Amino acid sequence: MRVEVRLYATLVEHVESARAGDPLPVEIRNGAMLTELLDQLGIAPGDVHLSIVNGRPIHDMAHELTDGDRVGLFPPTGGG
Repeated sequence: MRVEVRLYATLVEHVESARAGDPLPVEIRNGAMLTELLDQLGIAPGDVHLSIVNGRPIHDMAHELTDGDRVGLFPPTGGG
């Protein structure tokens, strides 16, 4: 199945062809969980502060993805 991933801020460093906020099509096995997507992208779960699937925040990394899902991944932010 295919999902559309958008990486933000420092998470783009994990995928060579990624640009912040641009859609990145990813082929993944049917029924894959969010953790499997992160693993496939080379992103540690601890590097993700916020996951949004189809416009809704997802707090469970065992969330099962479906074909056509739109996934946004955000790292923790800091400032001063």
